[in-house]
Amino acid sequence: MNSNNLEIQKKKLLTFFKEKKFQEVIIEGVKLLEERQNDAQLIYILGLSSINLQNFVDAEKFFKKLIFLQKTAENFYTLGNIQKIQKNFEEAIGSFEEAIKVNPNFSEAYNNLGSAQKSLNKFKEAIISYEKSIALKANNIEACYNLASLHYFLENYKDASNYFKNIINLKARQEEICERYTICLFKTGKKTEVRDFVLTVISKFPRNKVLNNLLGQSLLALNSHKEGLSYIKNGAGFLEIDENGVRLL
Repeated sequence: MNSNNLEIQKKKLLTFFKEKKFQEVIIEGVKLLEERQNDAQLIYILGLSSINLQNFVDAEKFFKKLIFLQKTAENFYTLGNIQKIQKNFEEAIGSFEEAIKVNPNFSEAYNNLGSAQKSLNKFKEAIISYEKSIALKANNIEACYNLASLHYFLENYKDASNYFKNIINLKARQEEICERYTICLFKTGKKTEVRDFVLTVISKFPRNKVLNNLLGQSLLALNSHKEGLSYIKNGAGFLEIDENGVRLL
């Protein structure tokens, strides 16, 4: 195939990609790749199309081939994400670390490195990675949520509450975050803070049993018995919080 025809074919593939015809991209692109084995843009398009088709095995092969040609932080990062999706966490860690070597200020790579480390129960390493992600980008909400959730899982309630407090207004998980933040405050004995916080959010989540119960129990501890019992009733009874989670008594 002469160079003009190759360019025509490539433009056709780009059109397919823009139209989200990913299967057509793969069928025609693989043929074209035989003629243009070192075409980084073509390999990149094939890799992204494979991701969109959720064919992560082929996506990984394409991005490994791409990295042979272009060792960019973004390519290593994408490869790491593909490997993480496939639960190949050790390989994902290696890819995220390579991305960070190329770009030491890559906040998202640190965050996803932490997630891969957490999946392998490397909790200390994960905490360090999340903290570096936040240090590089204070508004990295996902890293804040991940770090708060890890501290919560490890029962580091004081540390967890500090990070949950910073993302209280995250709409996607707001009820869960408010609930966990309240549990952290309660577990660290901050009954006044529980009362003050929950009273500001309970109107948004009036049926949340954890919020109602912990507000009620905090009010009882603060000698507001009648009000406290009414919230406990809304929560359908007393709660017990232990290492196994939250349960009704």
